[in-house]
Amino acid sequence: MVILTSLFLAATAALSALALPATQGDDALAKILQKRTTPNSSGCSDGYWYQFWSEGGGGQVTYTNKAGGEYTVNWSNCKDFTAGKGWRNATDRTIQIKGSFNPGSNGYLAVYTWTIHGETYILENLGPYDPGRSGGQHKGTLTSDGGTYDIYSVNRGNNYMQYWSIRQQKRSSGVVTTKNHYDKYNALGLKFDPAKDASYQIVSTEGYQSSGSSDITVA
Repeated sequence: MVILTSLFLAATAALSALALPATQGDDALAKILQKRTTPNSSGCSDGYWYQFWSEGGGGQVTYTNKAGGEYTVNWSNCKDFTAGKGWRNATDRTIQIKGSFNPGSNGYLAVYTWTIHGETYILENLGPYDPGRSGGQHKGTLTSDGGTYDIYSVNRGNNYMQYWSIRQQKRSSGVVTTKNHYDKYNALGLKFDPAKDASYQIVSTEGYQSSGSSDITVA
């Protein structure tokens, strides 16, 4: 079992992807997002790839790898973090998610991919803050896996792109067919090839300036 705790003592003025409207995106924000290439910790855990990254700036985040595809996260008054389990390579997958998620005032549960050029979020559950409505361009909708997703694109500055699929019917357990989303992005002109354009693919818990918890199993 791997337990990672990040305790931040110094305040920081760094911007965060979660709270900043896209209209304020600039090179500074893009650089913060690009830092996710050097996580606090990453590696293999019982057959799955895990990733734990935190920005710093106050609060505490405790991430724990459990057996198989299970992990837990507990956070309190954190800055920005993302953590979860999945796969080192990104591809079209049918992903089973099961668990509980308490986002507090600002958090996400999503199938997440990252590269130095951008991110994708298939957002299954979230708190009151809706990232798509904060400066994102609404591109359309997708019906998949028993629900409807709103599709957004956001330029966070310096051509650092985010693609969002935000599920209207929030849930913390269920099946996610990633191919449906990636095909939809391409059909809408949002170029994305997971095999080439993503460094990893995880079911991520992410929080910003909030307190919450999650216990998620991925398969």
